[in-house]
Amino acid sequence: MTDPLREVGDLVCFSVFTSSSIAAIVLLGVLVGAALERLSARLSSGLPSAGRRTVAAAVVSGALAPFLALSVRSGTQAALAAVLLSVLFTAALTDLQTRRIPNCLTATGLALIFAMTALLEPGFAAERLLFAFLVFTFFLTAALLRPGGLGLGDVKLVAVIGAALGASSVAAIGLALVIGALASAAIVIARGWAQARAVTLPLAPFLAAGSAIILLLGG
Repeated sequence: MTDPLREVGDLVCFSVFTSSSIAAIVLLGVLVGAALERLSARLSSGLPSAGRRTVAAAVVSGALAPFLALSVRSGTQAALAAVLLSVLFTAALTDLQTRRIPNCLTATGLALIFAMTALLEPGFAAERLLFAFLVFTFFLTAALLRPGGLGLGDVKLVAVIGAALGASSVAAIGLALVIGALASAAIVIARGWAQARAVTLPLAPFLAAGSAIILLLGG
């Protein structure tokens, strides 16, 4: 026969521990988000950091952090997801601000992801290298066939996604394109076709959203 007081005590301890853990993860996410926003401001040709954008970055990353922490299945997966989302998050902010994605950001992301894969998950190295090459080649071809439609920064960014997610990168990029298409449709409905044609949407925020959703679903 169990002791009711002991059960209540265990439940209280578990609740306190869980709440404290979630609060710590959220706080870490807020700090990381603010740091990435400052980094994006530095990469955007030294543009000053905007107060509202810093707050928005902190809120989004703080909200995302506990869901990501609960969805990952291993420390290695968590580390790879953290690197990928950091690169995508920073790229999204710089793309929104300047419509460009710095080469140093994508190159650093690729180097870290390939190094971590080789050291921690060598069995996935071939798959991730293959999909990084495939998505890079597909988007590079699209960019060359339609100059101005895609930037080379976007092409390099999808290679980072392929390197981090492997086969799941197809779902992440596909979802990003669907979200982007819906956003474009909403602009057409709101402004009309003539005005909507003059609007250019940065792709990096949609790539970040698609990848985050796939990661949260355990991809």
